[in-house]
Amino acid sequence: MKRQLTPEQEAARKARKEKFGALWKQVAAMPELERVQLANKLGIVTCEGHELSLCNTMLIALQNPTASIVGGFRQWLKHGRCVRKGEHGIMIWCPTGGKGEVPPMAVIVYGSNPAPESDHRFIIGTVFDIGQTDELQDKSEVEAEPVKEITLELCPA
Repeated sequence: MKRQLTPEQEAARKARKEKFGALWKQVAAMPELERVQLANKLGIVTCEGHELSLCNTMLIALQNPTASIVGGFRQWLKHGRCVRKGEHGIMIWCPTGGKGEVPPMAVIVYGSNPAPESDHRFIIGTVFDIGQTDELQDKSEVEAEPVKEITLELCPA
């Protein structure tokens, strides 16, 4: 069953989509040569060492010009880092569905419907820069509070 969003959540969702749409239009308006030069200059990669697509690199550059290594919340946890409380993520396109080669991002127009023969869809995903994370402490180093023993006394009847 799908969870119903509150009016505040719906408004926030709409605002995020509008902001992302404006960013995407800005990337689409850039000449291809300018996009390639900027992507080569930035060299943004994921925390798993993968290169990002040209368009996702542009989206990250527009939202966080100092980004270098990015990853999702759970990806950072797997790599021993945790996103600091209060940090805001960077929106990118994430492919979903379909198998095989993902179509190039440059052919996708924001708000358009992909070709019906394509199983590939894109959703808005959130990533965080390494500068927005802290190293996790090793669980063995963290001192846990000792468990207090609880004794139950029976009341005389």
